[in-house]
Amino acid sequence: MERSWSRTAGARVLGVCFGLGLTVSACSSSAPPMQRLPDMTFLYKPPIRLNIARVEVVSEYTAPTVRPNIEYDMPVSPEAAVRKWAQDRLKPVGTTGILRVVIHKASATENPLQTDQSLGGMFKKEQAARVDESLDVTLQMLDDHQFTVADVTGKAFRSRTEPEDQKLNQRDQLLYDLTYDLVRGFDDEVDANIRTGFNKWLDGAP
Repeated sequence: MERSWSRTAGARVLGVCFGLGLTVSACSSSAPPMQRLPDMTFLYKPPIRLNIARVEVVSEYTAPTVRPNIEYDMPVSPEAAVRKWAQDRLKPVGTTGILRVVIHKASATENPLQTDQSLGGMFKKEQAARVDESLDVTLQMLDDHQFTVADVTGKAFRSRTEPEDQKLNQRDQLLYDLTYDLVRGFDDEVDANIRTGFNKWLDGAP
């Protein structure tokens, strides 16, 4: 399920091919092509126009680089997706004021699940791991002196299991889709909060 596992498996395949007297090119031709995932965007809704001068994004979250955290091993991490969301959805159209997007948490973990290790388990297709993704973000409206004059929050959580025979491309697609769904859920919550808490700064937003 991990990338390192896939590389090890690939090395074993090459070793078998050499043992059979086949060329490396013949072996590699049977490997699945690396998929190209689309850029993640949030333009399915019109931008929220705000009477401010600019939007800035800051992160208070430092993702661990060891398991169970997998932010470093994803097509698009939750933090990167939130930054793209802010770019696509928040449009400053004024001359003064700042909207600060503060990322408190943007985590992704992958934990193994218990599977049947008996002989009978060889004939079962089980779920071998669970991915959990979580967001906690605050949007702060600042005046020209950097004082917070209003704020709203948005949170989201998504979880999905992974089958034990999952290929690397399938894992990438699952993680991409899960992150996209996570930020869409965050968007639904924070959009409503923005229209209530930042009403005085809205500029013709639908």
